Amino acid sequence: MTSVDDTRKALSGLISQLREGAVERERGRLLPDQAVRDLLRAGIGALRVPAEHGGQQQNVHQLTETLIQLAAADSNLTQIIRGHLGFVELLLLWRRTSATTAFLEAAGRGEFFGPAASEKARRGEGVTELLQLHTVLEETDGGLYLNGEKFYTTGSIFADWLNVLVRYGGTYAEVVVPRSSPGIEITDDWNGFGQRLTASGTARFTGVPVERDHVLVHDDADAFTYVQAFYQLVHSATQAGIAQRVAEDLGEAVRHRNRKYPLAPGGAEPREDPQVLHTVGAVGAEAFSLRATTLAAAEALDDYLLARQGPGADSDATSRALSHAAAASAAAQVVNGARLPALTWNFFEATSASALDADKAFDRHWRNARTVSSHNPSGYKARAIGDFLVNQRPPGQPR
Repeated sequence: MTSVDDTRKALSGLISQLREGAVERERGRLLPDQAVRDLLRAGIGALRVPAEHGGQQQNVHQLTETLIQLAAADSNLTQIIRGHLGFVELLLLWRRTSATTAFLEAAGRGEFFGPAASEKARRGEGVTELLQLHTVLEETDGGLYLNGEKFYTTGSIFADWLNVLVRYGGTYAEVVVPRSSPGIEITDDWNGFGQRLTASGTARFTGVPVERDHVLVHDDADAFTYVQAFYQLVHSATQAGIAQRVAEDLGEAVRHRNRKYPLAPGGAEPREDPQVLHTVGAVGAEAFSLRATTLAAAEALDDYLLARQGPGADSDATSRALSHAAAASAAAQVVNGARLPALTWNFFEATSASALDADKAFDRHWRNARTVSSHNPSGYKARAIGDFLVNQRPPGQPR
């Protein structure tokens, strides 16, 4: 097995290479299928998989550092692997069975699990909830079959396996099927103005056969709460990576800027203009803040996982650690969601009109930032944190 250090070096080198093609992919709307395969081959999908199953057994903090670096190179790529990483977290927390062990080993080999959870609201049904699902698992002639349609199945077009969320026995279950199964159709029809290359399209399931032991029931409420916090952490890492890239691109743009404004004090060149340097520095400071906030949330998730380990784990301590992890993940969303829009806007305050050239694709930063931040409006996160601080009600618990 490749050492942790060797894997991190290999991934770092690959991410630097992928950074070079981000603008070309954006301009041509070129899905990063080769980039995803290269990342999986380099081990990004196995960073949290236990060593005995072929993975690197890194902690959440270490994973988050890599995700921020990846999002700075191309934020679409972090979004693409988010579903896979969340499913691995569930496998780590669920009771080990032959199926969960086999899936961990598949992830350790570099196989990719694509999510299929969200569904569009149906016309005529009024207001619907996010987890009001119509995709069903049906028993016919002694076999199980999956039928339905999912939307925003990010990255699933690249997947080896799909984990499909369905209602099951009064709760939820992940139904895991091979991507190559008959009856599966995935379309890249995501039409959002940001995160355009995440293959976040529609997946249709028509009589897809399902193995019984591939129905993994969500029977651990704490694991479900944790994985929601983890999923939001990946969004925060994407936000932090976008912020990092904005700061880096801004420094580069000003360094090579040749035209100055008439109002510049003393006719200073842009790279020596104190007002421009202040703007660049403020953007850099905000990017640092987003990174620090995200990594602090990652540490809170690691603390929960540590508290949960072992047969003698204290239930009260574990419960408190989970509450703090969920609150920390929510806090990162609130902070990052508030600071990132201004940061991407101020990029253009320190550059000339040439930064508007579509060939440079600088606009992707604010489009991607707004898109990834729309998945979890920070107002709801702030309310949940307030409820936790005032009423000691853990974030994510129904009111």
